[in-house]
Amino acid sequence: MEKAAEAIQKRVQDLRPEVLSFLRSLVEVNSYSRNYEGINRVGEVVAGVMPADLGHRIHLDRNGVNHHIFENTAASGGPVVLIGHVDTVFPPRTRSRKFEAVDGRVYGPGTADMKGGITVMVYALKVLEEMGLLPAIPLRVLVNGDEEIGSPHSSSTVEELGRGASCALVFECGGLNGEVVHCRRGIRRFRLTVRGKARHAGVKSGAKDSAVVELSRMVLALEALNEEDTGVSLNVGKISGGTATNIVPDLAKASFEFRFWDENTEERVLDSIRDITGHVQCEGCSAKLVCHHSRPAGRPAQGTDRLFSVLASAAEELGMKVAKEKRGGTSDANFLMAQGIPTLDGMGPIGDLDHSPDEYIIEESLYERIALTALLLTKVVG
Repeated sequence: MEKAAEAIQKRVQDLRPEVLSFLRSLVEVNSYSRNYEGINRVGEVVAGVMPADLGHRIHLDRNGVNHHIFENTAASGGPVVLIGHVDTVFPPRTRSRKFEAVDGRVYGPGTADMKGGITVMVYALKVLEEMGLLPAIPLRVLVNGDEEIGSPHSSSTVEELGRGASCALVFECGGLNGEVVHCRRGIRRFRLTVRGKARHAGVKSGAKDSAVVELSRMVLALEALNEEDTGVSLNVGKISGGTATNIVPDLAKASFEFRFWDENTEERVLDSIRDITGHVQCEGCSAKLVCHHSRPAGRPAQGTDRLFSVLASAAEELGMKVAKEKRGGTSDANFLMAQGIPTLDGMGPIGDLDHSPDEYIIEESLYERIALTALLLTKVVG
């Protein structure tokens, strides 16, 4: 085992109680994506323990949310981008398991997605700082607070930090077998509004301009676009319409998303969606389609395999194993991958059941990923 690996592991071992206490301090503050005060409180906790030598600035969005940016401008070379988010999917008073470390697992809302990852990122940098290795590593770090709703206010900052970067690490949770993510599907989310003509349902017979009927036809056609072999998944997740059983509905709405692995598939399915929603069969109906959220497909950029090889080498020195994973969900890594930046996601601790009341991480993997990230950063620069 290399001397640097031994020194890093020893320092992480000494920090274990502090690391777990820090994670608790994050998890015990609700930071639901619409709880702006809670997001800012968690962000302040993170900013308070980041290495003091890193420059710090804040991007304040229109909701009053602070997105924290840390940079090491003294180091030379192409910067390494590190990204983690502090917002979660759990509204205040959500029924979920409280922070608890038991039987090798750490439970609590956001432990896996992704306050555990924030902890890995922060303490990897602190270890390097204490070892005197941080000044040589060019860094751009983002701690944002809107990832769970698609990063509408911070995605431009993600892309800004990505310009000229040598590589990027994103700290969503790792896979159950130690996987890190090198490829992610893209996503588009839509609102579909159909308007018809209201009238008394029991007085007149014959054809009717029902918004519900028209929307129902479109929903079935949209769901038929699912393709298991190409990885296209489309889901109509919410519908509404009508006011009473004796009134022909004049308004119906649906929300849906679709996910895809590459741009060609994205455009092909988009054409089909536009065709389905752009042609009504009820003569008196009309439809309006709005895409309100998108993330590009995250394909491995040139240099990603080399970055993974460096990671695998670091893992071997630390007595760990890693593997690559294609993941169907999206993250801020999508934006970086789309920029052509070698990117590895899933650098956070191993976890599961995220977005559920029983979300958890494997405690030991929290410390392992801190050591792995710290050693990787020394190797990437070297």
